[in-house]
Amino acid sequence: MKNIVILGAGYGGLTTLKALRGVIKDGNVKVTLVNKNSYHYDTVNLHEVSAGTIKRDAICIEIPDIMPAGADFVQDEVIKIDTDKKIVYTKTKELDYDYLVIGLGFESNTFGIEGMLDNSLPITDINAAEKISARIEENFKKYAESTEKDEKDISIIVGGTGLAGIEFLAELVDKRKELCTKYGIDEKLVKIYGLDAAPVLLPMFEKEYSDYARKYLEDRGIEIILGAGIKGSTPDSFIIEVDGERKELKASTLVWTAGVKGSRLMDATFPEQAKNGRLVTTQQLTVPGLEEIYIVGDCAAFIEEGQERPYPTTAQIANQMGAYVGKHIENRLVASTIGNFKYINRGVVCSLGAKDAIAFTFGKFKYKGFLAAKTKKAIEAKAIYECTDIKTAIKNQRIF
Repeated sequence: MKNIVILGAGYGGLTTLKALRGVIKDGNVKVTLVNKNSYHYDTVNLHEVSAGTIKRDAICIEIPDIMPAGADFVQDEVIKIDTDKKIVYTKTKELDYDYLVIGLGFESNTFGIEGMLDNSLPITDINAAEKISARIEENFKKYAESTEKDEKDISIIVGGTGLAGIEFLAELVDKRKELCTKYGIDEKLVKIYGLDAAPVLLPMFEKEYSDYARKYLEDRGIEIILGAGIKGSTPDSFIIEVDGERKELKASTLVWTAGVKGSRLMDATFPEQAKNGRLVTTQQLTVPGLEEIYIVGDCAAFIEEGQERPYPTTAQIANQMGAYVGKHIENRLVASTIGNFKYINRGVVCSLGAKDAIAFTFGKFKYKGFLAAKTKKAIEAKAIYECTDIKTAIKNQRIF
């Protein structure tokens, strides 16, 4: 009997587990899923928890509730992988493997910007998201209760206007209204900035749609500053450079969404192959020279034949990777083969709060507004189904 160990219960890890259900049911393998927490959270919704517009329970699924019969779940933290001995070391266990699937997720990447690591709050996981929401509310409350009003306390700066940054900024529009009503604060006094070193906003969309997103935010009092290189951070400011001029923007809440990298364990395990927690895989998503180890999700840098750069890390590619890896392992167990991994890009949607969004799907459909917002929720429900089951997807969907 072969031992299959899956590290991480993100999209890639869970879709791998789902794809292996057939061989698990047949009793042909022993499958163990290892995850630090007892729950899976939908990474694509962390911006909502960060803003405080939803609670963590809305996007968390308890892993024991979705484990297939015959598979084992180990709640523990992975601390080392010995590829020679084929052993995974957690804080409390040693797990032998014949096949290993690494899907350990992402960490914040501050690119060495001075003070960023210590002074800003990254949107990296459910706990980090809750910390941001709590910080925002604490600062608004502090402002309301203070006799000497400091506008820094009702100011928020978001470093990074990619998908996560823009979606978070849009959620802040609704949260600002809620907090100002709760604490008796004039909304016009609240300052919210979105900063990015890039010269254009959301380049994955056509200009008409990125302009729509920018107008949506600016019409609601969010200031977008592009071409703003962030040079440093203090406990209450970002230091930026625009057109060669440096200036300091003040705020008591500093949020960083401009960079991520794969798990640091990747660099420790594959020092000559991994960089910033990501590893360029083979066309079968294995580690070059170690065909028994697969990499999925944020730790995988997959460059398709004929391409020069790896695909961006998204939930949809992680789900496709997991489904492929599960099938690839299943075929290897019976000495069969399947073709190379092929990524199917079904498009991208950027939410602008609960009732608006911009969408570009299946390479040809472009739309915005309420329909795009519902499309985003449908995609999220589909992602849950792909890594769990129909019952869980229906229970956790937020389309209606």
